[in-house]
Amino acid sequence: MHSASHSSPQAPDRWFPTRKPLTDPRVRLFCFPFAGGSVAIYNTWAQGLPAGVELCPVQLPGRERRLSEKPIDNLPALLDALLPALAPLLDRPFAFFGYSMGARISLELARRLQARNGPRPLGLFLGAAGPPVINTREPIHLLPEPQFIEALRRYDGTPEEIFKHRELLELVLPMLRADFAIAFTENGAQPAKLSVPLSVIGSPEDKHVPTENLERWRDETTSEDVRVRLFPGGHFFIKSQRDAILANVREDLARWTGTAA
Repeated sequence: MHSASHSSPQAPDRWFPTRKPLTDPRVRLFCFPFAGGSVAIYNTWAQGLPAGVELCPVQLPGRERRLSEKPIDNLPALLDALLPALAPLLDRPFAFFGYSMGARISLELARRLQARNGPRPLGLFLGAAGPPVINTREPIHLLPEPQFIEALRRYDGTPEEIFKHRELLELVLPMLRADFAIAFTENGAQPAKLSVPLSVIGSPEDKHVPTENLERWRDETTSEDVRVRLFPGGHFFIKSQRDAILANVREDLARWTGTAA
């Protein structure tokens, strides 16, 4: 059952289905998932955020309540669809948290807002991803289905039960292929540097993102406020290091807003 099926593609209930609006938010934190992920990864985050921070996990087409919608496999097209829903919520200070694929989306959103002289984020939280200028990802979204499925297994992000049920796998494969296409997006013509702080997190055990690549995020902004932190847990440390990640989010938001943590 798709409860949001009668709303327009830009309707906030589609893009932000778990958002609980605050009466007077100090900051909105928009959270973008890894490839194949959904708002579910951020479901328990609100309790770990300071008072006045409104959690806004972003649900992309092709998953959960948006399963009947065609996944978007092109980053500019995704921004075109997302920005009209996002724009009304940028009337307060805000930040982006992007994990793996979500980091790529966060970066491009910030670039587009800056290029349009729109509101700019307080800062970006970028997890489990290097900057696109050193794209070390394999374009697995271009592989034939058997090889694509094997590549997905190597990423350890898709639950094993999905691989065991053919019908379920066929349901999610288009979304996964679209997500990896988004994550792989090349930089294109020389983009302007951002002018916002960056908070970068990664793991020494991440087989897909070398730690030296994390440091290269410093080249993406003119801000001197760039912090790189490491956590145990491999590529999906977001699942095991939730509390430590949230502690860093609180610390950085406090610094960016000039308030006590």
